[in-house]
Amino acid sequence: MMFYTHLAFGLLCSLLSLKYLPGISNKYIFILLVCLISIVPDIDEAGSKLGKKLWFIAKLFSHRGFLHSIYPPILLFLLFNYVFHSSLIAFAILIGYFSHLILDALTVSGINFLNPILTFRVSGFIKTGSIFEILLFLALLGLDVFYIFKLIV
Repeated sequence: MMFYTHLAFGLLCSLLSLKYLPGISNKYIFILLVCLISIVPDIDEAGSKLGKKLWFIAKLFSHRGFLHSIYPPILLFLLFNYVFHSSLIAFAILIGYFSHLILDALTVSGINFLNPILTFRVSGFIKTGSIFEILLFLALLGLDVFYIFKLIV
């Protein structure tokens, strides 16, 4: 999926999560963190917005490899929740990261959720950058606007 589609879905997931995570002290920081984390897994792609800035990470990990599995978000969640005692950051990481994985699982290329331990590849029908993804992005953007107004009012 494209950068903006991940951001739009991350924003939607953060807005929907606020209803089920009443203990979030600062909603705006939580939303910002989820959105930022929703683009992090693509750091393993040298051509991505983050990958261009941190190109050496793309040399360490193959695209849609380990960083596109369930292990990084779970490990980061445990680290921030139990070591640093920050549930705000821990849940933002979990939600943002999984929002990215869910969208990438819908693409034709798919992802291996259990990489490198097991092969559990999930792939969908959306081609990255296709008209269908653009329509999905616009739908997500519409839902984002709806829930932002709902949050404000």
